[in-house]
Amino acid sequence: MRSESALDEPGLTGRGKVQDRVLSKLQYGLMSGIFVPGQVFSLRKLAATLGTSPMPVRESLSRLVASNALEELPNRSVRVPRLDATSLAELFEVRLHIEGMAARIASANVTDPWIDDLAAINERGRTAHETGNMAEVLRANQEFHFAIYRLTRSKILLPIIEGLWLRCGPTMYFSLGSPGLWDTSFHIEIMKAFRQADPQAAEAAMRRDIAKTGDFLVAQARSAATSGPLADLLSVQSEPWTE
Repeated sequence: MRSESALDEPGLTGRGKVQDRVLSKLQYGLMSGIFVPGQVFSLRKLAATLGTSPMPVRESLSRLVASNALEELPNRSVRVPRLDATSLAELFEVRLHIEGMAARIASANVTDPWIDDLAAINERGRTAHETGNMAEVLRANQEFHFAIYRLTRSKILLPIIEGLWLRCGPTMYFSLGSPGLWDTSFHIEIMKAFRQADPQAAEAAMRRDIAKTGDFLVAQARSAATSGPLADLLSVQSEPWTE
C-alpha cells in the first residue's frame, strides 16, 4: 500500500471524518490483502504514514479488534489474526453462499457499460499478474469483486461481505504464487453470465472463483508447517505498517 499524505484535506476536516478515513484505509489494507496474517501494527508508524495523530489510529484499531478483524496480544500490540485450516474452510464456505448470492442479485442491475468497466478492472489485474505486480493484482481483485457486490444495492449483504473480507483478505497474499490460480478465467465466466443476463450462471461462476482460491489456501494451511506459502507468516513484513 502506498504511503498517504495528511488526511486533513478539504472536506475531511474534523475528528470524525479523519477517523472514518483512517478506518477506511485500514479496512482496505485488510480486504485487499496488503496486510498479511501475523503482521503486527505499529501505532507510531501508522500515524506517521497516514499523516494524523495516534488517536484516530488507536480508535480505528480498537474498532477492528472489536469486530474480530484484528486481535490484541497480551502486550497490547495489535496484529492480523492467523487463521487455521478449519477457520479458513468455514470462512470460504460462508463466502461461497453469501457472495454467490450477491452475484445472482447483482445480475439484475448490470448494464453493458458497467460490464465494460468490470472487464477493464479484470484486464488490469491480469496485466499486473503478467508483470509481477502482485500488489496491483490484489487491488484489482478486490475492486472487481466489490464492484459486483455494490451493484446488489443491498444494505444487508454488503456489510456481511465486508466483514468476511476483513477476515479473509489477508490470506490472499499467500495464493499469489500458485500457478494458474490468478488466470482470471472465472472472472471472465462471471462477466459472460452478466452479459447473458443469467443470474444462476453468475452465481455458479462466482462460487467457482471463490472455491478455487479457498481450496488452495485450506490445503496449504493443512500442509506441514515447514512447507508451503503459509509456513512462515511472519516472513513478509510491509513497512511502514509494522514494527
